[in-house]
Amino acid sequence: MMFGFRAGADFQLSGDISPKVGYSLSPFFQYTYARLADRLGLGVRAEFTFDRFEKLVTIPPNAGEPSYQTTRALTFFDFALLATATLRLGRVQPWVAAGMGLALGNFQTPEVEYQSVGSHSTRPLVLGAGGLDVAVGRGALVGLHVEYRNMLAKPSNGQGIEVFGDRLSLQAGLMYQF
Repeated sequence: MMFGFRAGADFQLSGDISPKVGYSLSPFFQYTYARLADRLGLGVRAEFTFDRFEKLVTIPPNAGEPSYQTTRALTFFDFALLATATLRLGRVQPWVAAGMGLALGNFQTPEVEYQSVGSHSTRPLVLGAGGLDVAVGRGALVGLHVEYRNMLAKPSNGQGIEVFGDRLSLQAGLMYQF
């Protein structure tokens, strides 16, 4: 489970169209293909990520109907392949990773003025990640991770509104090594 912020040049925590704070689920599979000096592990990782960012908005009254609150949501489904390097220092294992992938985005809002923003996006992404894992049992690890996903090919919709931007995630994880 991760806690995420949308980041990038358009980042503002409030006063912006795009939701900025959310959560993520990120299962991954990692394989170590080489060990150097019994300390450095080189590997590959396949990562599948679901991100959901939400923002509470108030819809103004219209034609005698009262105003109401609803949710503006931005979701991503990502797939990425990464190269990894892990340093094994006893129970402590710092690591870094970098790779590329594909992000499928969806923007949902009931607000008429933002319907032209575009509700779907499919874009390539590059990502960098790092973290610190600690072995706590036979094959079990707990860790703190950070990931930055840079969305490539950011087209403009002509209104200067970009909802499918970069993302920064902080993660507390529980992993198991097979």
